[in-house]
Amino acid sequence: MSLRSPVTLSPPDSPKVRLRDCRDALILLGFWLLSLAIDGLWRGFDLAPPAWDQGDHFSRALAFWQAWQSPQLLDGGWWTQLWQLAPTYRGPLTYLLTLPLFSLFGANWESAIASNGLFSGLLLISTYGLGRLYANRTTGLAAAGLSLAAPLAIIQRVDYLIDYSLTAVLTLTWLCLSLWKFARSPKRRLAAAAASGVAIAAVFLTRPTGLIFLWLPLLWLAIAAVGQLFQQRRWQPLAELLVSGGIAGLLSWPWFSTNWLTILSSIANARDWGVKYQEGLEANTLAGWLYYPENLPEMLSPWLFGVLVVSSAIAAVWLWRRGESGPGSRDRWLWLAGFLFGAYLICVLGSTKVTRFFLPLLPSLIVPLVVLPTALPRRWQQALWTGVAAIAIAVGLQTIFPGPIRAAWPTRFPQTQAWPLAGIIELIRETQPQLQSTLAVLTDAEALNAFNLNAEGQKQDFSVFARQTLAPEENWQADLQAFDWFLSKTGDQGVMAGETEERLVEAIARSPEFQSVGQWPLPDGSQAQLWQRRALTLSAKPSACPKQPLELAVIAPPQAKAGQPFQITYRLRGSIAQLRNSLLLITWQNDRDRLWVQDHQPGLGYLKAGAGCIELEERLTTQAPDSLPEGSYQLQVQRLDRETGDRQILPTASTVIQLGTIPASTSPTALDPVSRLHQLGALLETGQVDPLFADVSLLNQADPEQHYLDQAIASLRARLEDEPNQLDWLYPLTLSYVLERQAPQAEAVLQRVVAVNPDNAWNWTYLGFVQLYQFQGAKARQSLQEAAMRQPEVPILPTLQAVAAVQSGQWGEAIARLRGEMN
Repeated sequence: MSLRSPVTLSPPDSPKVRLRDCRDALILLGFWLLSLAIDGLWRGFDLAPPAWDQGDHFSRALAFWQAWQSPQLLDGGWWTQLWQLAPTYRGPLTYLLTLPLFSLFGANWESAIASNGLFSGLLLISTYGLGRLYANRTTGLAAAGLSLAAPLAIIQRVDYLIDYSLTAVLTLTWLCLSLWKFARSPKRRLAAAAASGVAIAAVFLTRPTGLIFLWLPLLWLAIAAVGQLFQQRRWQPLAELLVSGGIAGLLSWPWFSTNWLTILSSIANARDWGVKYQEGLEANTLAGWLYYPENLPEMLSPWLFGVLVVSSAIAAVWLWRRGESGPGSRDRWLWLAGFLFGAYLICVLGSTKVTRFFLPLLPSLIVPLVVLPTALPRRWQQALWTGVAAIAIAVGLQTIFPGPIRAAWPTRFPQTQAWPLAGIIELIRETQPQLQSTLAVLTDAEALNAFNLNAEGQKQDFSVFARQTLAPEENWQADLQAFDWFLSKTGDQGVMAGETEERLVEAIARSPEFQSVGQWPLPDGSQAQLWQRRALTLSAKPSACPKQPLELAVIAPPQAKAGQPFQITYRLRGSIAQLRNSLLLITWQNDRDRLWVQDHQPGLGYLKAGAGCIELEERLTTQAPDSLPEGSYQLQVQRLDRETGDRQILPTASTVIQLGTIPASTSPTALDPVSRLHQLGALLETGQVDPLFADVSLLNQADPEQHYLDQAIASLRARLEDEPNQLDWLYPLTLSYVLERQAPQAEAVLQRVVAVNPDNAWNWTYLGFVQLYQFQGAKARQSLQEAAMRQPEVPILPTLQAVAAVQSGQWGEAIARLRGEMN
């Protein structure tokens, strides 16, 4: 009997078919429960902290968890802030689907790993559907089971990376596309097209780059739809394509439109990283093309791979001698081959070669590996699949648990020695209980790095953030000034730590500004050491409540020199609620209205919510601009109520700084972030964008939640009420809105900038860029034309004009501008 078609001989709604469906469902449930049990057993033994990317994913999941504690589903601003928690090509879907596990079992690392169980269920169902669609039930069951038993899948399942969730949603998407391709009735085709749109959006919201695996099938569907429209006058395939694309775009747009620029830039950065660190595996080398085929036996284990290959060869011979073809139809296998070929090309062309990047293709590849044995006689199959099941269980257990026989494939055994991440974070919390803190991590070891320490800090009430140091080698002292807390480690430092970190460790150990406050022995035989600035930039202690809402005392040096940084101490007393709701507008002004400012929120935004009163001490670095004349500068302080916008004079003792030729003592800390933002905003006027954003990266590392931007926006808006045309306030406000990705507000400020200073081509260029960010191509073309009329040699102008032309539908103009054929 030929097995050309997967269609059963029984009616689809017959009792016999329903019984088989129930049997298959029970088998799949058994597979799923077995995988959950094995994974749970592994989690019970493993004490290892998350590694690099894993720690970053866990931190983002915790950030989503925090946001979801007070959802405002009808508030568009809340949704924008939620989408901004996933600003890179690592989409939000994995984190959102982790939240139910956090609700059930607590927001911890074990729950994050356990969320993979949801994707295991989805992967089982999708792979079973593929096998049944392409061949028969047995193929579906075997492929589904092996998709969970493959060592590559198991290793990812007991970790927390996007690759496993992407594998599940991509396999589901491929099933939906296949159902769409082979559905016969118009209603079923339309339903499958709609389901494909939802699935495509799920892939995009997991990792946008996952869609390129589907480039060939999607191109195939698009060409077929257009061909049928023009050749056969059939409009339905094109309508289905539009429905699918419309649904995918509608579901993906809110996140993508919020983060599209950072998504694209992070994709480019990831490719650059691969080019830098993956030498020898490029697409123009034989090693690059053979990397994944050579590693395929390890992905499945040599045992399973060998059994499937041998049994498939036996089945092929058996079918040939009987003059029969294998299960399934030729057009379906060609469709699958097209997907696998196109996706494999993407893997080869990728700048980074890692076996886990091939995981999304593995379930679809398993289907043809198991299909031929399903044509063997039933008695042979019973022995075969019983043996395969036994081997799969043995392989799965040996992948994650040590056994008497050494596995010939990658393994991930549980680590039974704990690392002291919790103790490190707890010590910082105990030192600054009323304040959030930022820890600079000078090591990049797998089990001790900025990512997993940041995750631990988030887990502990979001009290501590951990960051890598970013200052360039020639300016490594900038990191020394930017942080109050450092963590160093002896022994192995990891991939990313280098000479700059070594210099920092040596400088901290020698500096009288720092002291060692904690040491921990580590499981790898090395030692971790925590360093604290002796005079913390911010410190708080409980205090009696003052008679006034806020009391302020200022300690400033009697003299200073313009252009050189120096430190001022602000001591505030008041209720925590009042301090958190206040913004200090601090002005140092002479008798000729020349001034500099040091506006900020008490505690720089790091003060935690709470009851009672405290005394808050801030040691902040300021710098009078070079342009200020010598003379006496008197302190003036206003308190801005952040809720009502009301302003009132905050009484202080008379404080004067004499600017002259004698500098004050050098400050050991960096300029406060709001003041630094003012300096960076001034660079916009002359188009110094590259150095500006390099410094912004340093600011963001030291202030992980970018509190300084909210403070800058509030203070600058208040100052602009008094001086609406002051460019010294308009430029940093523009920069603040851009960094906050508040494009409409940035555009409104830039409209004021071009009105005040219309002759500056850079102002028009910035306006055009912000309009492009909002997909306002026509408006951007006008703004960029204004820029070109004033200064056509602005380097970025032709590229922006080309983008504006594309957004306006002028493709010919875009090509011409990129070629330099238009002025």
